[in-house]
Amino acid sequence: MVGGYSLDVDLELRTFPSSDRDFGAFAHVTLLDLVEPRSPEGFQRQLRSRYPAAIVKVQVDLARHGEGPPVWYAFRSGSVGAAPVVPVNEAPAWAIVDDERRFVEVSPALAAIIELPAAMIVGHAVEEFGGPDDPTIRSDLLRLWKDFQTTGAIASTVRFNFGDGRPRELGYRLIADAAGQGRHRLTVWELTTD
Repeated sequence: MVGGYSLDVDLELRTFPSSDRDFGAFAHVTLLDLVEPRSPEGFQRQLRSRYPAAIVKVQVDLARHGEGPPVWYAFRSGSVGAAPVVPVNEAPAWAIVDDERRFVEVSPALAAIIELPAAMIVGHAVEEFGGPDDPTIRSDLLRLWKDFQTTGAIASTVRFNFGDGRPRELGYRLIADAAGQGRHRLTVWELTTD
């Protein structure tokens, strides 16, 4: 059962925020359209076609109460409090972001990911670099920024297309005041390039 919808799959889907009916309906249809075998990773990839910051988690066995189908949680946007480790075999792409989410400094590696010269990125807000085909990225980034202001660190993954529209997944970590008061260090790495 999904927000009043009956699923024809052997799992339960819960969407958050539960008040976002459009996201819930999209998640339901997307899950039903998944090709077998269904996987949380495949579901997350499909959700990110419309919601670039969507996260899918599976309920852990310890949290299950009795019998019943597995539970998948779909979050329109999400982050984790503990920052994941950046792959050590890659030069990290990084930036310094101020309290207004504007880029203050940008490494050449991050400029290459964004596909713009660093000078064209500095002074602009993070949300300006979401693609026009990503209708929810601006509001999702604002929601994640509020989480960041509360916790002082966020980390997760996000879909960020190449300039030609090919999809890819990026991992990111943002640490408050890591480069001085009001100067937050953003580290980014590429997870997929297909």
